[in-house]
Amino acid sequence: MSNSPLTESLLADSQIADLYQRATQSPFLRLGGQGRLARGTLSEWLSQDRLYAQAYVRFIGSLISCIKLPIEVDAKGSSTTLQWRVLTLLQSCLSGIMRELEFFEEVANSYDLELAATGPGELSFGPNMATKGYIELFDSFATRPQEESRRTLFEGLTVLWATEKAYLGAWSYAQQRSQKEDFEKDVDGGALRKHFIPNWTSQSFQDFIKEIEECLDAYAESLSGEENEDARFVTAAAMTRKVFVLEEGFWPVTDADDEV
Repeated sequence: MSNSPLTESLLADSQIADLYQRATQSPFLRLGGQGRLARGTLSEWLSQDRLYAQAYVRFIGSLISCIKLPIEVDAKGSSTTLQWRVLTLLQSCLSGIMRELEFFEEVANSYDLELAATGPGELSFGPNMATKGYIELFDSFATRPQEESRRTLFEGLTVLWATEKAYLGAWSYAQQRSQKEDFEKDVDGGALRKHFIPNWTSQSFQDFIKEIEECLDAYAESLSGEENEDARFVTAAAMTRKVFVLEEGFWPVTDADDEV
């Protein structure tokens, strides 16, 4: 293994890099950045993202339950410890996702978007295959009495980093496709380019991703000596690949109706 931080090593892996590109450069994102995405397709994505966000709440709660704050207080105080930093990060995650659930409703009401839209071939609203995959992954971190072991905080931080990193990359790609400023003429009325894309490409969101990255790298480093470094990378790589595969399938498939 190299001496690079874990997240840097993960993104340098050729297979993971390929999955990341596929997860963050879909036709949905390209059309959205160009203001050419049909309102129905946007509603389909927003509906699934809301279900994802609801599962994310439980996921963050499960990670918080993994935190073990130090018993003893050193001279610098408890708030300077890595455990406290991770707990503060997870608190920010929970506050942020609650704001986003409200944000979804506000934008949907303003632009006449459905929050329970069905996708092609679906007869009733519910999580599609990619969303189900995310829900199952998130819920796998919950404690179950019948299980002797549970997923670790290290695995959870890896999943958290991978999903948020992919989201920033995806919306940055959409932003790069945006060339005009007349949002009102967009097929969706401007919802994506005026609200959603700026929300997930903002400096505050970039800083949030950086904090997740630094916490994961620091936590991985803190495990040195407790377990084999190669085995730890294998675990993190498996989690990252799983997330990027799910993310690629999360973006709705576009068709001729979107190519307007």
